Amino acid sequence: MKFYDLIYTSFHGLRTHKLRSVLTTLGIIIGVATVITMVAIIEGVNAFVYRAFGGVGSDVIYVQKWKWAFFVGSRDREWWRKMAKREDLTIEDARAIENLKSISKVAPTYPVFSVGEVRYKNKTLNVNDVAGITGDYFFVSGRTVEEGRSFVDADNDFKRKVCIIGPFVAENLFDKENPMGKEIIIGRHRFTVVGITDKKGELLGNNLDNVIFIPLKTALLYFKPPVRGWRGVFQSLQIAAKVEKGFTVEQAKQDIRKLLRKRRNLFFNQEDDFALNTQEMLLSMYKNLTMGIFFAMVGIASLALIVGGIGIMNIMLVSVSERTKEIGIRMAVGAKRRDILMQFLSEAVFLTGVGGVLGLFLGAGLAKIVDILTPLPSHIPVWSILIAIGFSMIVGLFFGIYPATKASKLDPIEALRYE
Repeated sequence: MKFYDLIYTSFHGLRTHKLRSVLTTLGIIIGVATVITMVAIIEGVNAFVYRAFGGVGSDVIYVQKWKWAFFVGSRDREWWRKMAKREDLTIEDARAIENLKSISKVAPTYPVFSVGEVRYKNKTLNVNDVAGITGDYFFVSGRTVEEGRSFVDADNDFKRKVCIIGPFVAENLFDKENPMGKEIIIGRHRFTVVGITDKKGELLGNNLDNVIFIPLKTALLYFKPPVRGWRGVFQSLQIAAKVEKGFTVEQAKQDIRKLLRKRRNLFFNQEDDFALNTQEMLLSMYKNLTMGIFFAMVGIASLALIVGGIGIMNIMLVSVSERTKEIGIRMAVGAKRRDILMQFLSEAVFLTGVGGVLGLFLGAGLAKIVDILTPLPSHIPVWSILIAIGFSMIVGLFFGIYPATKASKLDPIEALRYE
């Protein structure tokens, strides 16, 4: 049989039993829809997260008391107790790191967690992040001041009460009023707004524009870290170091590590009492987190496809029984066993292929609904479409072999006598 004839007979069989065909391919439809929906959501989130992590800087090393990681259960408390015993980083450490040949610029940062609500006149706002920084922070982090000015050395030297706010703070605290030069109350202290940062959007529900920056030495003077608890660990000086051009991140990490170990008088058999974090570590943690979701998706989709494949094999066996006399007639007029085999095999592949296409449209629709109703973005890559359709047809080929082989081995004379 010619290829055109195979497609035509397959389509004719599908059209003759519409409802049965749809019910038969339901497992295939669900499996493909699951794959497309999950891949679309994961790819959409991946693209967004990679863009957001890009702001961290691939050539920036973050020197902190703790290593970036996920913590769960009872280990959390033991972890921060261990971190609390570590010596805090200092501004002198930042200056020493900046003198390294492999480092072009450093930005010491002091996060503040004890602020609570920020007030302007009769309006209040809960701010996600308040941090003490120097003017070099914007060069190292890649963030910019869109309106107003950045911090100058005098702001830190004289511990001025000035601040730079994020776009979300500007919109929600001042409405249509121009924030520049206005005073806001941070904690118990009044600060004058001198700048507004660029817009960064959200990262997995965390508003990156709901931030306030104040001069580093001002933050150290007016916002003391808690003596006890996990905040005492995280509210400590951190140093962001930008790698000099011509040096790799690993070279710079080794230089910083050697310097800090020497400054802290650590022996060769003592572990580091500081951590060097990079963008690559964030991406690695994120990939590990999404890997489990991906494998769960593959498991669910595979189960649905297997169930769908069994349904295909079952309905093809029924079809062979129903069309036994037709097979006998075809053989009687010259059809070879190979022709019969290819006919039923193509019907199975065509059936699962149609199920794959229906699953593709269903999955794309579900992904779009998730995109509209939730903060999760979606994106369907071309490779996922090809894999979903291709794999569904492979299922049809695999589960259609036995019914097709059985049909091709029928005795023509017995088939013609079949009623």
